[in-house]
Amino acid sequence: MNQQAKVGARRVVWVALLLVSTLFWFIAFRFVSFPFLIVTWTLFAKVGRRDLRPSLLAWTVWLALSFSPIDVFPIPKGGPPRLVPLVMGLPRRETLEGAKRGEVLLGGCMVSGFEPKYYLVW
Repeated sequence: MNQQAKVGARRVVWVALLLVSTLFWFIAFRFVSFPFLIVTWTLFAKVGRRDLRPSLLAWTVWLALSFSPIDVFPIPKGGPPRLVPLVMGLPRRETLEGAKRGEVLLGGCMVSGFEPKYYLVW
């Protein structure tokens, strides 16, 4: 196999990995990792013909942040930054009262198993 064929096969594998990663991001939804996924695609489009290492580095950061138990909540809630637990499923009355006080964040009833455990809220 010549050098051009190896490089072409490497790019095809990398594009497939990026597509699978993008689909995984929709399942393991993390606000904090999304900018790194965009940077990965941008670096691949800009310098992917010459070197895949910058894109691979951004993808590695994206992967680490996608499996992080902490996410950043994009909607300001007021007050100082703090870590708030995410509660999934049908909330009890005590949980609803805690959510009104800002002690917990309600995540809904659809549980995928990839939800973060905590959110950083402002």
